[in-house]
Amino acid sequence: MNPIKGLLILAFVVAGGGNSALSANDAPEAIPTFTKDVAPILYGNCTSCHRPGDIAPMSLITYKDARPWARSIKDTVLTGEMPPWLADPHNSSGTFRDERILDQATIDTLVAWVDGGAPRGEGDLPALPDFPENWTYKDG
Repeated sequence: MNPIKGLLILAFVVAGGGNSALSANDAPEAIPTFTKDVAPILYGNCTSCHRPGDIAPMSLITYKDARPWARSIKDTVLTGEMPPWLADPHNSSGTFRDERILDQATIDTLVAWVDGGAPRGEGDLPALPDFPENWTYKDG
């Protein structure tokens, strides 16, 4: 074999043989953004209290509102402090209607957003939920 041809083959093999070193499973995850990933979570779980004029001390409706609280959002969802739910999900014999517990995928999304620098993202925010003027009770 020609020595130059041998070196080229060796270089090709060492370089990965033309195959990508990363498989599809190794591809980096996209960092969640406020507009696409986080706002829908906050709107569905937090803004009933975290909005102007309601019981929570700060609003989480806009990116400008939520961004300064990113680290606190991460910490409180990791500890289970937020959203508040006093029933212990590990000691109950079922689920409660309207229980306020985040699933692990939702927690992971919020944590990844904060750890990724809490980016706003492109595009418009999703529509805000309808907020009742007064206290309401849902039956059924």
